[in-house]
Amino acid sequence: MAHLLLVDDDQINSNIFSKRLTKRGHKVEVVFNGGDCLQYLQREDLPTDLIVILDIVMPGLDGIEVLKRIREKSSPMEVPVIMLSGEDHTEKIVDCLAEGASDYLTKPANIDIAVARIKTQEELIGFYQGHMKKKQLETINSMVATFNHEINNPLTIALGSLRRDFSKIDERRVEIAIEALVRIADIVKKIERVTKEGEVEEDVYVQDTKMIKLK
Repeated sequence: MAHLLLVDDDQINSNIFSKRLTKRGHKVEVVFNGGDCLQYLQREDLPTDLIVILDIVMPGLDGIEVLKRIREKSSPMEVPVIMLSGEDHTEKIVDCLAEGASDYLTKPANIDIAVARIKTQEELIGFYQGHMKKKQLETINSMVATFNHEINNPLTIALGSLRRDFSKIDERRVEIAIEALVRIADIVKKIERVTKEGEVEEDVYVQDTKMIKLK
């Protein structure tokens, strides 16, 4: 079940709504203003399945301004935001959807409708994360193939420097071989780290060639 952040300055109604959502199996945290919402979203341990339920009308930072700031850093697929609105807020709902809101609920929110709309966003998060995981695996496979190719060059240099009569191998050839072997060892470590952590990103570090950059 998705992790929910409920943002509403009406403490009585938000606590009631939070309890209803909790009974439906969701983990719910409640804050009562836009500033606390933005501060929460700066956490390093932010849940990957987080859905924000955000009231439009609040003192200080209203819901639309908070939504704008969320969208400056996170897409609707990364952090879905469901707006809470009064019956007479049609124009504001349109503004919110234009700013990247994922959906909306009319206050007082019907719990069955709320759960259904949360479930929709939860499924979209799952699709998005599955797509990103697939893309990451494809990138890792591409990275391994690229580094395997990169290994060939220093390996050839090392073998070429050492495949001689040992009596004719001078200090410079040994240095060249060592440098090449160190490069191979470095590439192998990068491959090992990425395949364990799965953290890679694409980067163009050879002109006109899409390669892989390790984080």
